[in-house]
Amino acid sequence: MEAHAYVRNVREVHIEADKLGVVAVAGLIVHLQLISKRSDSLMAVRHVRKPEKAIEIVDKLKAAGLRPNIVKSGPYYMIYIATADLLGLAEKDEAIKKAIALYLAEKVKNGTPRQREIAEKILRNPLFSPNVFLRP
Repeated sequence: MEAHAYVRNVREVHIEADKLGVVAVAGLIVHLQLISKRSDSLMAVRHVRKPEKAIEIVDKLKAAGLRPNIVKSGPYYMIYIATADLLGLAEKDEAIKKAIALYLAEKVKNGTPRQREIAEKILRNPLFSPNVFLRP
């Protein structure tokens, strides 16, 4: 099921964001993705077909204090948030941190050997220390 471009209400965010690897960022639904090209990283990605819609999403993410990137990928425009910004968001938002941790744990458990390696590397970040999730 394709995620909606804009979240119209809070209930919709929770329904979409409850799926593994899906996160709500600045009112947008984005998908987590491990990348292993030049540098191993985790990104939050959103694909759209129309360039106007891509620019609109980039502007909304910039207004939220993020540094989104946009690239043409086949017939789509891919808007993504890099690892550094994503981890910064995770520090501020417990729901995003939990979603990232669950996604990475799933990749460690059921991913390809390369995905396991990348996920384990990211999970070593102090942000995902087991003590962090035990706070009252």
